[in-house]
Amino acid sequence: MAYEKINFSRSALVALPSAPVGKRTYCSDTKEPGLVLCVTPTGAKSFQVYIKVNGKPERVTLGRFNPSLADSVELPRDCGHNDFLANLPELNIRMARALAALVKIDLKAGVKPADIKRAKRSELTLGELFEEYVTRHLIPHGKKRIDDARENFQRYFGVIPPDSKKKHGKERAKAKGSVNWHNRPIGAITKAEVQRTILDLGRVSPSAGNRALGLIRSMYNRATEWGLFEKPNPAASIKKFKLRSRERFLYSDELPRFFTAVAEEPSKDVRDFILLSLMTGARKSNVLAMRWADLSLERATWVVRGEESKNGDPMTLPLMPEATEILKARKPDEAAEFVFPGRGKSRHMHDVKKGWHRVLDRAELAELTRRIREADHEFEWPALRKKTVGPRGRSRGPIYETMTDSLARARAIAAALKIDVVGARLDDLRGHDMRRTLGSWQAATGASLVIIGKSLGHKSTQATEIYSRLNLDPVRDSMQTATRAMLAAGGLIQTADVIPIKKTA
Repeated sequence: MAYEKINFSRSALVALPSAPVGKRTYCSDTKEPGLVLCVTPTGAKSFQVYIKVNGKPERVTLGRFNPSLADSVELPRDCGHNDFLANLPELNIRMARALAALVKIDLKAGVKPADIKRAKRSELTLGELFEEYVTRHLIPHGKKRIDDARENFQRYFGVIPPDSKKKHGKERAKAKGSVNWHNRPIGAITKAEVQRTILDLGRVSPSAGNRALGLIRSMYNRATEWGLFEKPNPAASIKKFKLRSRERFLYSDELPRFFTAVAEEPSKDVRDFILLSLMTGARKSNVLAMRWADLSLERATWVVRGEESKNGDPMTLPLMPEATEILKARKPDEAAEFVFPGRGKSRHMHDVKKGWHRVLDRAELAELTRRIREADHEFEWPALRKKTVGPRGRSRGPIYETMTDSLARARAIAAALKIDVVGARLDDLRGHDMRRTLGSWQAATGASLVIIGKSLGHKSTQATEIYSRLNLDPVRDSMQTATRAMLAAGGLIQTADVIPIKKTA
């Protein structure tokens, strides 16, 4: 079939008239052989490829001509050309020529886009594979945190549902560098695309990049195992980012002001959470989800359930007398499920970030005050400023400045007096470091690595046999020694007698 040949340009294609009623008109491009424009009686214009392969004509529709699409727009690089063809996209002339060249290569190699489309319609999408992954792998094997895996998939590779909120009420959002492959066929995702996505995620957060890589690699491994995927795993042999292991824990010179700042914390929940985290060495999530039913104050033990422990095995942790005293003081009169009850769906607290920052601010303020007084013995703090005007200009009673205001004043005064403030703040100290602090003090007081591992619930193939022969007595002795050493260093006890933790002056 002979078509009128013209040099495809935007103005030339826009000027083409509509085809007569009941017919279609065609013209071919002089620069890209086989590229054809089809015009219908309604004026619709679409690009096609028309060539002969082994003497047989082959026609493939590429997409619609969009004259308003800028000439600089190119084919997308994050999906294959056959995936792009599946939706009959809108094209400019530049895109149509590039797409026609790729389709002609396929046709001459005996690959027909129509056959690829039919195969893709029967192929799993990445979103469908994830649901299979949950149903056939996570649930049967007793994997924990299925909700976390779903949130990670949505955040890195899928779609976040509308009106989806985090546990603390904020709207969830896609991670920087993430992609939306929810509806992509699993065979269409290439290794280069996975590498680029993991790299983009890792530039923002290396740990996020590693989580995303581990998830998609495991999904494809399971798909191969179940016979759902026959190609090489596109996430295989991609290296994870190297993460620096944290070594932060509380040193002896930091413990006095830390304990003082904790004792002066107005929230009893925050105080008790920090002290229990420090004295049990348990993970934050386990302490916050601590149940009364799992505690035996008479035997001074706490059982962390297997479905809540990180390694999936139940752990029995000894409770120090100081921890038992805290729990006895919290024991409610009525039947309660959680030690730290909350209002959310889980019915227990989920975080103490604000309280934790208050403790760090309070410790820094105390240290700055001490250094300022050492530098100027006659220095007197200015009177506290008061705010007497409320929101919208309404008159209110006196409101003393906040901890943030006081800390800002102390920093300004220290700067004016040219006082060295290095180390005044307990820098880079996180809630999880309470767990590391207990282990470090156990090591400092002579505990073996095996006992430290058991007290912290670590799982090691080399020490499994040894763990099975240990009882809680040496663990209790080690934790007792470490706890007493920390409390003594913090100035809270001077003898071996058990005393209640009180606020310090």
